[in-house]
Amino acid sequence: MMTGKIMIYTGDGEGKTTAALGHAVRFAGYGKKVAILQFMKGRKTGEYRFFDTNKMVDLHLFGPPFFLATTQATLGGWTEGKGVEFVSLEMFKGKKKTGRVVADKIASNLRKSSFETHKKKAKKGIEFVNKLLLKKEHKLIILDEILYSIKFKLVEEDELISILERRKNVNFILTGRFASERIIKMADLVTQLGDEKHYFYKEKKAFLGLDF
Repeated sequence: MMTGKIMIYTGDGEGKTTAALGHAVRFAGYGKKVAILQFMKGRKTGEYRFFDTNKMVDLHLFGPPFFLATTQATLGGWTEGKGVEFVSLEMFKGKKKTGRVVADKIASNLRKSSFETHKKKAKKGIEFVNKLLLKKEHKLIILDEILYSIKFKLVEEDELISILERRKNVNFILTGRFASERIIKMADLVTQLGDEKHYFYKEKKAFLGLDF
């Protein structure tokens, strides 16, 4: 029996989730079931809408509706185990009602995206992937943003490693920034995506279809 591959898409550049979803499409095209667990994400984005009608791909969300933790304004507090309530609402004032980025839209919903809420949903995600391993129905499991979840202390690195060690012939794809040397050492493929240029830094907004 072939041991399942571990593939990692990490780095500061755009396209980590996109690359993983491409593998899901390819895998499902051969009639093989795929499970996608999106950590720290809770909105029904374009990929959710697409895969929701595909019987070969099961996509599950394990995060609040918004992904506030990725903003640089909250990074320091999250890595120290704090919530996001410390973010000043002043930074959201004066914004236009149209064309705003996700972080701007959730000024009134900080509690819904708190550290505790994220952690509870991440825990459910880990419990769920353990159940998937027992069922043995999916030969490819994608843990989207799992590396971010470890960085932000929502998931313990030992929990992920335990899952990978029990994978047998199940393939895993991990995405997110901050892949540790310990996890990289376990992987069969590691792709570092660089951040050379991005329209977001100039326009300060994300685009439907291109970004979510």
